[in-house]
Amino acid sequence: MELQAVTGQLHIVNGAIQQNPSVPGLLAQTAPSRPVRGRESDFLFVHVTLSGPTIEQDPLLDDIVDSISSRFFQTSGSVTAALRQAIIKTNGRLLDYNLNGADRLREGAITCAVQRRDELYVAQVGEAIALVGHNFGIERLPVTSIDQPTPFGRSAGVDIRYYHNWLQSGDMLLLADPRLSHLPVDKLKPVLVNGDVEEGTAELVTIIGPDSSRLMLIEFTEDAPSYLPDALPVSTVNVSGRRLPPPISEPRREGDQPTPISYRTRARSHMSQVDVEVVETSARKATSEAAKGLSRITAWLADFLIRLRPPQKESQEYGGWAMPMFLAVGIPLTVALVVAGVYFQRGSVVEISDLRSAMRDNLYLARQSGDDPKVKVDYYNEVLQLAADAEKLRPGDSEVTRIRTEALADLDTMDGVARLNAIPLHVYPEGTKLNAIVLGDPLNGELFALDKGNNQVYLHRTSENYRGIEESTPEIILSSEQTVGNQIVGEIVDIMWRPRGNDVSRDGLAMLDKAGILFSYHPNLADTRAVPLGFAIDWLSPSSITSYFERLYILDSGAGKIWRYLPDGDGFILQEDERSIQFDEDIDFDHVVDLAIHSEDGSVLLLYDDGRIRRYANRRMLWDEKSLFESGMSTQLVEPVAVKFVGRGLSSSIYVLDPGSDRLVQISLGGTFLAQFKVEDAYGAELLGRASDFAVTSDPNRVFIVSEDTLYQTTQVK
Repeated sequence: MELQAVTGQLHIVNGAIQQNPSVPGLLAQTAPSRPVRGRESDFLFVHVTLSGPTIEQDPLLDDIVDSISSRFFQTSGSVTAALRQAIIKTNGRLLDYNLNGADRLREGAITCAVQRRDELYVAQVGEAIALVGHNFGIERLPVTSIDQPTPFGRSAGVDIRYYHNWLQSGDMLLLADPRLSHLPVDKLKPVLVNGDVEEGTAELVTIIGPDSSRLMLIEFTEDAPSYLPDALPVSTVNVSGRRLPPPISEPRREGDQPTPISYRTRARSHMSQVDVEVVETSARKATSEAAKGLSRITAWLADFLIRLRPPQKESQEYGGWAMPMFLAVGIPLTVALVVAGVYFQRGSVVEISDLRSAMRDNLYLARQSGDDPKVKVDYYNEVLQLAADAEKLRPGDSEVTRIRTEALADLDTMDGVARLNAIPLHVYPEGTKLNAIVLGDPLNGELFALDKGNNQVYLHRTSENYRGIEESTPEIILSSEQTVGNQIVGEIVDIMWRPRGNDVSRDGLAMLDKAGILFSYHPNLADTRAVPLGFAIDWLSPSSITSYFERLYILDSGAGKIWRYLPDGDGFILQEDERSIQFDEDIDFDHVVDLAIHSEDGSVLLLYDDGRIRRYANRRMLWDEKSLFESGMSTQLVEPVAVKFVGRGLSSSIYVLDPGSDRLVQISLGGTFLAQFKVEDAYGAELLGRASDFAVTSDPNRVFIVSEDTLYQTTQVK
């Protein structure tokens, strides 16, 4: 039986319960009668908090939740893509309200949650908080407070955080005001663990006491309660009764979609639409410049002739024939070249103008083409192709750049792409080839990078939580031919952070060389130690390392194995019967480029260079890349290079770096596509296409990236 949602809305002002039929800023919405295809089974929950006196917010809060609901259920694609588009568009409306002379600046926080059968998707902006209750405990979203989050409605760039959870009958969800973020999670256990909406809502009244708050409590259950209390606004999926405004434009009938307007089509039949004023102005300018050029050429020619043959006396007889011939041929030829230049200049102006017009037309048609994503993409792709043609004729044209930027932004919105800006933190000397980056202890802010070009490992000391590099020059902690104990450093393969445990007493960075030596650097005393690994003679091409429960795992594509080493004090041992991880199916190790092991359940994630991705547990495959397409990912992975588990608990997720498609993809533990990120450098060029590794901090929009000889840090696009 599918899960149902039972909701309770609670509005308390100075300790007094407000008996409102619906609480402003809260919304529980089932799919309308005619949603876009794919939204029929979605349940939307919204919690909005704004700054300023609450008594003046009600109309604005109603407008915000209605905008979110309308746009979400009218947007096709994955759940996260639809949430992103709804949030971005509504954020733009609130920003316009703030910029257009509003009496008070309104900004705040928003949480949007969507239940689809037994899955829960959450998107947050600003200081929003939500808590998911299970029978074993409570999951806080976000897990830790976000440093300086961008409020909803402050800027055009929104910092959206995505989460995904699997639901079971009896699970609870609390959407709360940011003012409750100070409450310890344990205090909310009576509300969210092993309870129901009626009991939880009553408990919330006690917890809030004389304060004020607006909350929505949701219980996911297979059996709806036999009765609903009268004292509190509790219902099974409390659907908003507000009517959404009708669409502004006429709906386009099926089969009425025109084809994208190409430049060649316009050249034959759309010349009447050329911007005549632009063409005439440019042509006059070109003719004027050509005339000036002709006058300069004529003056030069006259001066040249005078120097070549000074004026002669009248008595002197002129008998040469070369000069008249030169004048007779050279001057008409020069004039012809100038006229041809003017002609081609005018032709170029007309061609650029026609390309711009075709780009505008296709951009307009894309935005008016209804809900068919394929039709929209065709139009947008035509815009990008026209922009490429125009760039060849006139590089850097501002109007072409503007239209192309708008098309890319629309495509990003359709695909659920979040744009990040990259700031260079450090540029290394020529010859550097950065291959890996690892975050150390966040309290100390250690950041490590592997340079395979020079076979060195660097340490950057940053402030707490990796904010700001404190020293301009990184420290080299390991380099080629260095002697550590009685071991000499060979070719360094990979690095990883190794936290303290039962067998290792100190946190440190583990560095593996190709000969089978594990070097460990401990930041607290700045000392380095070396431990040889047994049976390394059997290795063929080790490429990456990871750990689980202090065990060491080494990916060796050449040998077709993932070697397993068990901890033994400061060293490791290889047991004969457990030398490698076993699978129930053949693994195509020749194409495996990276692996990751989940620290909480030991499941293995394998990433392939052709775009495949598989998660295994207990020798069997849990899911593969097909799950990503089934959950809304439209573009497959092309040439991925790195995969990592990020975060802890049920809100942890998987990140994949795919330079082949210039993106960083976020996936849930269950194989559901959540989001994708693209990164631009200071020149507006895509960065991830040349990136080799990444590291995600607790702030999902602050990512460290290594590319060639530069270390970058990303920030949200504003």
